[in-house]
Amino acid sequence: MWAVIAVLIVIIVVVVAAAFAGLFSPSAAPKPQLRIGVLLSQTGALSQYGPGDTKGAKLAVDQINLAGGVLGQPIIMFVEDDQTDATATVAAATKLINVNHVNAIVGAQFSGGSIPTVNSTAKKAFVPMVSPSATSPALSNLSLTGGYFFRTAPSDALQGVVAADYLYQNLSYRYVNLIARDDSYGRGLAGVVKAKFTALTGVVNTTVIIDPAAPNFDVALTQLFSTNPQAVYFVGFPGEGITVMSNWQAGLSSNPGWNRPWIFSEGLKSQAFIDQLHDPSVNVDVTKILGTAPVSPFGAIYDSFVAQYKANNSGQAPVLYADYTYDAVYLIALAAQKAGSVNGTAVRDRLRAVSEAPGTVVKPGQWSAALAALGASGGDVNWEGAAGSEDFDANGDVRGSYEVWGVDSTFQIVRVAFIPDSSIPTTAMLGSSPFGWLLTTFGSVFGVRYLSAQTVGFSRRL
Repeated sequence: MWAVIAVLIVIIVVVVAAAFAGLFSPSAAPKPQLRIGVLLSQTGALSQYGPGDTKGAKLAVDQINLAGGVLGQPIIMFVEDDQTDATATVAAATKLINVNHVNAIVGAQFSGGSIPTVNSTAKKAFVPMVSPSATSPALSNLSLTGGYFFRTAPSDALQGVVAADYLYQNLSYRYVNLIARDDSYGRGLAGVVKAKFTALTGVVNTTVIIDPAAPNFDVALTQLFSTNPQAVYFVGFPGEGITVMSNWQAGLSSNPGWNRPWIFSEGLKSQAFIDQLHDPSVNVDVTKILGTAPVSPFGAIYDSFVAQYKANNSGQAPVLYADYTYDAVYLIALAAQKAGSVNGTAVRDRLRAVSEAPGTVVKPGQWSAALAALGASGGDVNWEGAAGSEDFDANGDVRGSYEVWGVDSTFQIVRVAFIPDSSIPTTAMLGSSPFGWLLTTFGSVFGVRYLSAQTVGFSRRL
């Protein structure tokens, strides 16, 4: 008995001493680190964009970590390759979620990978996805996404309207045919262009849907030009784009009816792709090409991002969607900071709040200001990003500005016309009356009027 009492006394003395020594004194446990997966096309048909876009994500992570991180901890970034392939995208996302335990995913690069990934994997794991470049209108469907999909680039529901109206109003085409890759992006954007162009009383006689993995497109091109269109709108990626255009150029001498203007979607807006087309081995007259694309607005915010990107990447200029990728990382970080948690659902639930007013405006490179504004009580912030004012709506969509682009006499991609977000009606896909742009001319470079970099606004509603 006395031995037991002695042991108990010793235990009590040790516990009391430990308590006084601070062994059991309460202290705040460190918050878990925010883990972000970057799932973009390092290889595949969109590999001309993925590596540069990933550098946009890294720039944001570097800036945030240097300024204190999220919830006092540095962000951990994991990079996977979606290969511009749906199966590979789902597999890579599964690895990011189950092995790397990410809280959010930036990606995928393309709609064809984003749709099955959010539907089968991300929403079931409660991991939000924020894509910088997946633009299919199908991704606005909450029944599909479960509210776990956001995008910093606007939906093709808007790009299709911009493209159709430019073809009809500004280029005065009345007969246009379409060629598009066989996936949700190609079919979706081609469908919107056709619907809007037809609503403007234009005629689309032929829409050719192509397998992007096909080795040759001579049959598709024969079908495309069989109804004698005035021009062709091409919805595709550089991967199949180089084969389509090589086959077209090679067939011109024996098929004079193929000699029609091409207008490209934003998936083909790559200087590297234009360089490939201009190469003597292909020999396309690229100065006759036009295209449409979502675009960052002019201004000091975007210029600041470009300077920051170049400084972080040995002077390299940002590629298409690098700014949207950068913004996606910042929005995820802001949402986690505001939520006081890296939990995926908590991040999802704050993404809309940090993207819009009210709140302290936070711009690229201003993470310290964001921390001060959010504070311990989770104040309000309003992200004004490199790609513009990305105010998420209930579907995770944003609006945005667009451009018509072309290729100048030095074979460089240039802006032909700028269509600001404020000029595109909210009910863009609901109306059917035509609209047009006020054009500011400064020269002629490739058969259409070349425009100075000034605002081009709608003069009539849709």
